[in-house]
Amino acid sequence: MSSDDSLPQQNLLAAVDLGSNSFHMVIAEEVGGDLRLLDRLREGVRLAEGLRPDGGLRPEVADRAIDCLQRFGQRLRSVPRDRIRVIGTNTLRMLRDAKDFLARIETALGVPAEIVAGREEARLIYLGVAHSLALAPEERRLVVDIGGGSTEIVAGRGFSPGIRESLHFGCVRSTQEYFPDEKISRDAYAALQRRVRLALEPVLGEYRRFGWDQAVGSSGTIKAIARILQENGRGPRISAVGLRWLQEELLSLGSFRALSRLAGLKGDRVPVFPGGLAILSAIFDSFQLQEMRFSEGALREGAIYDLLGRIHHEDSRELSVHGLQERFHSQRERNAEVLEWAERILAATSRDWELSHLHQGWLRWAILTHDIGLDIAHSGFHKHGEYIWRNGDIAGFSQREQNLIATLVRLQRKKLPSGVQLQSFGIATEDLPALQRLAIILRLAILLQRGASELAKQPEVMVMGKTLQLQFAEDWQRQAPLLRAELENERDLLAPEFQLLF
Repeated sequence: MSSDDSLPQQNLLAAVDLGSNSFHMVIAEEVGGDLRLLDRLREGVRLAEGLRPDGGLRPEVADRAIDCLQRFGQRLRSVPRDRIRVIGTNTLRMLRDAKDFLARIETALGVPAEIVAGREEARLIYLGVAHSLALAPEERRLVVDIGGGSTEIVAGRGFSPGIRESLHFGCVRSTQEYFPDEKISRDAYAALQRRVRLALEPVLGEYRRFGWDQAVGSSGTIKAIARILQENGRGPRISAVGLRWLQEELLSLGSFRALSRLAGLKGDRVPVFPGGLAILSAIFDSFQLQEMRFSEGALREGAIYDLLGRIHHEDSRELSVHGLQERFHSQRERNAEVLEWAERILAATSRDWELSHLHQGWLRWAILTHDIGLDIAHSGFHKHGEYIWRNGDIAGFSQREQNLIATLVRLQRKKLPSGVQLQSFGIATEDLPALQRLAIILRLAILLQRGASELAKQPEVMVMGKTLQLQFAEDWQRQAPLLRAELENERDLLAPEFQLLF
């Protein structure tokens, strides 16, 4: 590697996992289409510890997190910006308003962070584990990751996750809630285990029907448990017998202070260990596990492999869009024609309207799925499509991306809101100008596909500021009177700051 970290190296990729307990960063080198991990960094931040009841983040915890990310940011200077992913998980999902904190994260790292839903987090964890283990392609595995604020459980086969669940308890939050005075009582420990078992009960049948050949753990909690068992002569892997021994040791010690006497338990793990052990023990009981192995691969490795797929045109998001089209019987040929019209309009407007490749991706996915709501009902189908995108479990997409695409699907019909009105859709201020312009392109592309495809000469597109002009042949109104009526109606529906000429 170059000694000059200020020069980005085009074969590097990186991922940062903004976990609720620890922040992790991995840097990898692409070699012949595969990855070789170069660096792994971890710092215990305990972000979940700073989450207030009102949904805010305590300033001292936020500052602690940013200090860590500034150190990570220095190492990231050697990696091109478009080859870095920064993933926010449970605690960032729980924040009432994460906008300001996300801005601080971007300043510290030099790249924006994306917040992913729980099941997307689970998918990336599974991907990281699958790539880290030398296993048979058809082998089934149950993957467990106990984070600071949530626990992900995935059953999959080979590199494909099947069942994904994200449960709303983790080692940081559970330890705070059940052992607030740093005393470890049997009653509190049993109460936490009951909570975990009750949360798992509704989904156990589905996991058992899927089945698994082995169980794998991938979190810091599971790594700590495996290390303790090994250093105490309880075997190289986590076993049900070993867990029962460790539980009795924990309960007999009875306090956080006394945990320092437990061989193999590092000091920074003590404040979150009781909750993590109780969660894993309850998972072992519920799934009737006898043994679990540990994998270093987790979300950050999964994010890098997912990013590598995007770079080499194996984007999981494309597969998800294809799945939506299949499931909701989208009219693919028509939507491909709408996309062609949109690309023509983009060619004329993208520079003046400052629409990047990123924006064009949002528009593309919205166009390819803009009709999925019709499978529910024709009346208000744009709202049904919006609901699917905003609330669906759509692999590969961040919450921000789903929200933006959902809003575009909603804006294909009826009056186009002004920029200020669009804020009610939860759109970030910096995304509003692009979103408005993308919505105009989407709406016009739908109209032109429906009414202009049969014209002898197709219209040319010009843009002047916020004015969009369509130039038709002289006799176009005779050939397409319905299109003229629809364009006149569209002109009246645009936000007041935009103008449509034809």
